[in-house]
Amino acid sequence: MTHQPKTIEFINRITEALDQEQILKDLTENVSGPFDWGVLFVTPWRPYEPIELYQALAGRVGIKHFFCCTCAGIIGTQREIEGRPAASLMLARLPGVAVNPFYLNQVQLEGLQTPEALYDFFEIYPNESPSFLVLPDPFAIDTNRFLRVLNQAYKGAAIIGGLASAASGPQENVLIINGQSYQEGLMGVVLSGSLKIEAVVSQGCRPFGQTFIVTKAKDNIIYELAGQSFYKVLESVLKAGTDYDRHLAREAIFVGIAINEYQQEFKRGDFLIRPVMAIDPATGAGAIGDYVSVGQTVQFHLRDAKTAHEDLHELLKLQRTKATQNLKGALVFSCNGRGLNLFKEFNHDIRIIQQHLGPVPAAGFFCAGEIGPVGGVNFLHGFTNSMALFYAK
Repeated sequence: MTHQPKTIEFINRITEALDQEQILKDLTENVSGPFDWGVLFVTPWRPYEPIELYQALAGRVGIKHFFCCTCAGIIGTQREIEGRPAASLMLARLPGVAVNPFYLNQVQLEGLQTPEALYDFFEIYPNESPSFLVLPDPFAIDTNRFLRVLNQAYKGAAIIGGLASAASGPQENVLIINGQSYQEGLMGVVLSGSLKIEAVVSQGCRPFGQTFIVTKAKDNIIYELAGQSFYKVLESVLKAGTDYDRHLAREAIFVGIAINEYQQEFKRGDFLIRPVMAIDPATGAGAIGDYVSVGQTVQFHLRDAKTAHEDLHELLKLQRTKATQNLKGALVFSCNGRGLNLFKEFNHDIRIIQQHLGPVPAAGFFCAGEIGPVGGVNFLHGFTNSMALFYAK
């Protein structure tokens, strides 16, 4: 009889894919089950198919609940691999933890209108302190709607994950959950029990200029800030900034929406970062990548590699002050606009994570969108690193 291990344990394996047998050998060498949960992130390059690799792995290693997600690049404990065939496998033994997998398509999601319907679907209640790890396809599921209804039903619960990134169109990603393959929708797992999950969300931006109150807006259009046109306010903020600020603003500019507009002072992590999509100088209005309301506090933000580097460092320094001796594993969801595209160096994010929190087993992938909480509310992000840190209680 096999006895359940008494301590929580995470194991990561990573490989650069050659052929299926080599992948299986690399991922399963010196690994023996049973495991309560496993997740495989894999780039979908031939000569293997994700479902075949998944089935072969499940046949070699005893895993009670096993997920697979296709992606553009993968993250392991020490390495990030982009633009080449690769796979990263995370396995976990979770004594005292309830592991409840789920799958949703758009039709099912639209039927979950009330908190009671969600409690019935997930078979868990807020007083059980659940955490959600989710892997959506970006094309055929309204991830924002999913987050909105969960935020209402499970206030304060962390929802962390990333959007599958191997596809350029619908029906091209592969999501596999316990042997069932899907090409749309959203899969995930609810975890509760003797495990605490801490979320770290690095949006990689810095504020510039002062904060402003939105005085006229509709949907995602801001017409006025502090009684002046959006365009005029932005113009004045840029004029007061540095040459480097103006250089960055020409490439991209962002609006930070304060999570709690009643705060007297704002610091890192108090804003939800959204891009400025368009500006109309004729009307003075600006369109941003989210809805905004009159009375909200906003501040302009800029992003570059230096800022993103500093932001990740500062957030992980704060995390390091906690009891890292109980840190057992990490899942890392990094935007596919980060990595080499942003930092011009290999292994940037995982190197900093291990510098502050390691050594810790870690796995993840480069995503088409990242999910995580800001100010206690869960959002879909871009150009972000969102990570789930698993602590034994």
